[in-house]
Amino acid sequence: MTNAKYVSALRFTWLTPLYDFFVGITMPEKKIKQALINTSFLTDYATVLDFGCGTATLTIMAKEHRPSINITGIDIDKTILKNATDKIGLKKLDIRLIAYDGEKLPFLDASFDRIISCLVFHHLESPVKQKILAELYRVTKAGGQLIIADFGRSGSWFQRMLFNLIRGLDGFKPTEANAKGLMPFMISSAGFNYSGIKQRFKTVFGEVQLFKAIKL
Repeated sequence: MTNAKYVSALRFTWLTPLYDFFVGITMPEKKIKQALINTSFLTDYATVLDFGCGTATLTIMAKEHRPSINITGIDIDKTILKNATDKIGLKKLDIRLIAYDGEKLPFLDASFDRIISCLVFHHLESPVKQKILAELYRVTKAGGQLIIADFGRSGSWFQRMLFNLIRGLDGFKPTEANAKGLMPFMISSAGFNYSGIKQRFKTVFGEVQLFKAIKL
């Protein structure tokens, strides 16, 4: 996965400065991200990775929820990381941000107690999803947890229909696995012990599901 292959947060890079505003008015963003944090059971001094941190909204929320954690945000989009840096600077929080090339994660094996990620995987084509999940497995400590919030196949035909709106924006190929409900299978295939969908959120773009897994 190179810089040429990733999908920007709002499909087009010129929309990046509007990301926080757009998500805030169209999605229950804070509710989803707070649920993700609550499900993560962050403990004092835990090492945490926010994969695809974007503008660092989730990263900041996690740090404010449990100030003693050592949290790192990583993203391939250097433009959106500039926004994240500005937000973190305003709050004067100790958060490390890393830009990477979308290939091997720049961390040693078993580096993190928790990996969190919100609304990132539907941007990635299936082979990239699987490659990233394998990398996330590699950098997770034994007993560590992976918690992902992203679109999944809903039991509601109306929510499935709404998801086609976001598929049109982000592309039908990257969103295919989400639409087919394949995220649990892909998480398990990477080596994690998948423990189920912990919560579901109906949105104007389809159902967001909270997936949780553990590295045994």
